[in-house]
Amino acid sequence: MIQQQVKLLSISAFILFTFGIFDAHAQTNLFPDINNLYMLSNARSRSISPENFTGEKGKGGMIELADGSAQYAARELGKGWKVNPFVIIKPGETFTLGEVKESGIINHIWMTPIGDYRLSIFRIFWDDEEHPSVETPVGDFFCSGWGLGNEPKMNSMAICVNPYNGFNSYWQMPFRKKCKITMENKSDKDLRVYYQIDYTLTEVPEEAAYFHAQFRRVNPLPYKEVYTIVDNIKGKGQYVGTYLAHGANSPGWWGEGEIKFFIDGDGEFPTINGTGEEDYFNGSYGYEDENEQGVRGYTNFHTPYSGFYHVKKSGVNLGRFGQYRWHIFDPIRFENDLRITIQSLGWKSNGAYLPLEDDLASVAYWYQTEPHQPFPALPSKEDLLILYNKPVDHLAKGKAIQIDPEPTMKYGSNVDVLLDGNRGNLDFNDGNWRGFEGNDFEAIIDLGQKKDILEISTGFLSQHGAWIFFPEKIELFLSENGVRYKAVGEINYKIEEHKDGNTTKDFTHKLNKGHSARYIKIKAKNIGKCPSWHPGNGGDAWIFIDEVIIK
Repeated sequence: MIQQQVKLLSISAFILFTFGIFDAHAQTNLFPDINNLYMLSNARSRSISPENFTGEKGKGGMIELADGSAQYAARELGKGWKVNPFVIIKPGETFTLGEVKESGIINHIWMTPIGDYRLSIFRIFWDDEEHPSVETPVGDFFCSGWGLGNEPKMNSMAICVNPYNGFNSYWQMPFRKKCKITMENKSDKDLRVYYQIDYTLTEVPEEAAYFHAQFRRVNPLPYKEVYTIVDNIKGKGQYVGTYLAHGANSPGWWGEGEIKFFIDGDGEFPTINGTGEEDYFNGSYGYEDENEQGVRGYTNFHTPYSGFYHVKKSGVNLGRFGQYRWHIFDPIRFENDLRITIQSLGWKSNGAYLPLEDDLASVAYWYQTEPHQPFPALPSKEDLLILYNKPVDHLAKGKAIQIDPEPTMKYGSNVDVLLDGNRGNLDFNDGNWRGFEGNDFEAIIDLGQKKDILEISTGFLSQHGAWIFFPEKIELFLSENGVRYKAVGEINYKIEEHKDGNTTKDFTHKLNKGHSARYIKIKAKNIGKCPSWHPGNGGDAWIFIDEVIIK
């Protein structure tokens, strides 16, 4: 009970400290908590969602059935019955999620985006500013930088992520004239977004600053360089939080680097100098603890002010991690300018520090007076993408491929991804896999000209819980003219219960010297039906194929 009361009091203090608003403004109860919910104010509650794009009073649920995104599901009920619960943002399109042309405060944002988080760009503009004050991929803003299916279960004071991908922001965001919230879809697939923006129409206290969030990403970090979380902040304000997605590009420990805050004209050396990455995010000794079996390993934790999570579905042995730190009781205050950097350090075998060349992506959160400095341009589409495995180069990369039958449309039909050099991870929705339900797989690859062939390798996914199994047999053929094929290899595989239930595997066949061909034919035999020991016994089994590698 005492712990619960402390948390409630801390929520109230967070709101007051964030804006520097004390008793005089608290009396209007713009920021209620359990201790003052009985206090009234003249503020008016509003909410924007696909069922009420303007947030106007009495205008919710008025979308006509014919115009609704869920018109098929609502066809027997009609207008007012969950006709338009989501929006579809087309490739290359920027959609205005909401716009308010009065003074007020955004109190809460809930969102469930279905698509590539890194290519879904979330922006917020305050008043009449030309450049956004918030510009970040949507997953990173909500501390989920490792993509759909790799979100943490996170319960913090400012950001909550609830299963499956229920994103919630409780950052309080005041505006005096206007606010505009948009989402850009940089991917080549439709983006589906469910969302709700809860806000208050009210006068904004004079002391209130504007909320900002900026994204950065470097992969890999150049050797012996430091990573910049944010720089070129000009004006008066206070820094309130950091999210860091850290991808280790080499084995071993990765979290020794120090964070540094350069405040109000600091030169070579900062005013605030942390002692290490894990220390800044309020952990210690590699985030390790013993599990119930007594085995030490990474241990996720989430508190109101800081947290850590290990992405286990990364598809590689290297680590993918998320960390957050909210400066709620210890905001970093600045009068004129602010710059923040962090080192990336591991250990050498001789006990010396090792500068790392890791994948680092971050979101910096702060409040400041306007105007703010324009943000650096976001990385290119290619540099935003998350690659869980290093790209692979091979003879068939970018070549022509024909397959039969066509892949099941639900998980993508573009077969060029099978020869693009990018490897799929354990998420069969990652865009790299092509799925076949109940069918075998057959492909013919045209190298364009005759080549010496030494090795043929094909990547497959196994996730028994999703009815996805490795093929039981792979046959390989070569041809010089695309008409007459010669069998050159066969790989047989036994599907067993409790074996390879959630993993990827390259089925590789090495050829003797002297094999040359222009065309390669690959046949992969699906087990057809889920086996008797599987909960889906008798149902159609899937095979998922990713990269075909020819060497």
